[in-house]
Amino acid sequence: MHKELLIKAFEKARNELIKQGHPSPSNVRMAEELSWYIQENVGFTLGERRFRDYYTNALKSETEDIEIKQIKVVDGLCHYLGFDHYIDFINDQLPEVKSSPSSRSKSFFQKHRIAIILVLIVTIAFISYNAFTKQEWMLWETDHYVEADFNATLLKEGILKLYDQDRIDNLRKINPDCSTPFFKADGKENIWYGKNQEATLEFFTSVGLHPGTGKTLKKITSYMIKKHISNTY
Repeated sequence: MHKELLIKAFEKARNELIKQGHPSPSNVRMAEELSWYIQENVGFTLGERRFRDYYTNALKSETEDIEIKQIKVVDGLCHYLGFDHYIDFINDQLPEVKSSPSSRSKSFFQKHRIAIILVLIVTIAFISYNAFTKQEWMLWETDHYVEADFNATLLKEGILKLYDQDRIDNLRKINPDCSTPFFKADGKENIWYGKNQEATLEFFTSVGLHPGTGKTLKKITSYMIKKHISNTY
C-alpha cells in the first residue's frame, strides 16, 4: 500500500502549503516539502525528483500498487501522516479498502495477501534494525541544534530529531540588521526565514525546516529585508 501512503502524504503536503500561502502548490513544491521533512526528521535524503517519480507512478493506475524501496522514507512518510509504524497505517486503511466497490467480490486479504506478507516482513525487519542500531540524536537549544540523548517523549513530540551534522554546523537563528550579508557574491541567499508557533518571523543561516514548526524555511528577498529588517537596504 505504498501507493496510498504516498498519495496521502502529497495530499497533506498540498494542504500544508496552502495554509502557508501557496494557493496552488505544484508537484515540485509538494515533493520539496516531503523531501525536507524526511531529511530533517528521519536523517535520510531523497530528492524531490524521486518523490515526483513515485507520485507520478502512484497516479498512473487505480489498481496497481507501487513500491518505495527506501525503508526510512516509508517510515518517515508514516510519521508525517501521524503513524508510528507502517503497519499502523495499514491497519488504519483496511476499513476504507474493504468498503470500496472494487473489493466487494473478493476479500482484501485474498486480493492482497502477497503485499500484506511483504509489508509485515519489511516492518519486522525495520523494527529489528532500529532495535539493534544505535542512533544519534539532537534537539534545538535557543538558537542552534545540540547533540542529545534519546528521549521517547521528546521524539514523540517532534522535539528530538535524528542527528544531522550539517544542521549542527550550519543552522543558526540570528537577528539580522543592515550589516548582515544577506546574499552571496553570485546573488544566492545567505539567510532564510519562517514564522514560529507564535507567528513571529525568525531568521536562520541555512536552508531547511523551522526547528519549532517543521515547516520549510523560505529564501530571503529584498522585499522581506526592506519590510522587516532595514528600510534603507
